[in-house]
Amino acid sequence: MRVILFFASVLLLVISCKEELPGIIMVDEAKPLLDTSYLVAVPSASAKKVLLFDITGVRCNNCPKAAIVAKKLLALNPNSLVVVALYPKTPNSLTFPWAGFDTMSTIESEQIASALGGIGSLPLGSVDQFSFNGSKLIDPSNWASAIAQQMVKVSPFNLQIKSTWNTSDARARIEVKAITNSAATGNYKWVMGIIENSVISKQSDADTSSGFRDNYMHEHVLRACVGSSLGMEIGNNMPAGWVREKHFYILPKAKWKSENLDLVIWIYDANTKEVLQVEKAKIK
Repeated sequence: MRVILFFASVLLLVISCKEELPGIIMVDEAKPLLDTSYLVAVPSASAKKVLLFDITGVRCNNCPKAAIVAKKLLALNPNSLVVVALYPKTPNSLTFPWAGFDTMSTIESEQIASALGGIGSLPLGSVDQFSFNGSKLIDPSNWASAIAQQMVKVSPFNLQIKSTWNTSDARARIEVKAITNSAATGNYKWVMGIIENSVISKQSDADTSSGFRDNYMHEHVLRACVGSSLGMEIGNNMPAGWVREKHFYILPKAKWKSENLDLVIWIYDANTKEVLQVEKAKIK
């Protein structure tokens, strides 16, 4: 028998606690929007997907090399790896925006990167926010080994995303589900990030004679988060077959190209911070 527990569907609630800093909330208040949980027949486990954060900056002349590493890893693992490029605001010497060009840095990227540890140099990365060789922040040369280690793990969560684009008001209606395929006995959060691909902007590049490129193509750029960039509560001590379902709207900013936008959702253990599952879907 399905047990349905309805939660308040208020997506614009800002959670004011020490850990959960508010992100930019690109959602619409239109009602009714669903936010509920219930039980279903236990599904088969989906394959574990891995999240790679490419932490980068527009004035970092070695960061394009790291982006090439991420591109190659994505080509090798097209169905099991999701890349999100974080453009933090620090260190300022490597991240300060170029005058007259798109500002890539966001407070969301700064919050996520800072939560992983101190960002003193770039490029860096993080794989599933887990500690590899003693650190959550790792050099691009170690990304492949960390990804291989995470890919063989089994996740207690399946993730589903459905996006329906409304041409009349240029926004997307999003329906997301997190489903437990086995008992999930910890405390969990999910983060919903909006990323944009094929963003043309200026970038320092050690492999050019001038030292930079005005028409560099930035991929997987984290533009904003729906709710907190450090996660919203999804549940704790959940039995197998438990579903958390949430609906909301995304209204892209004018400077973003909606056809290049993806929604990326990742679930992590609130105690260890390790990402247990990630999924991506086109917004338009």
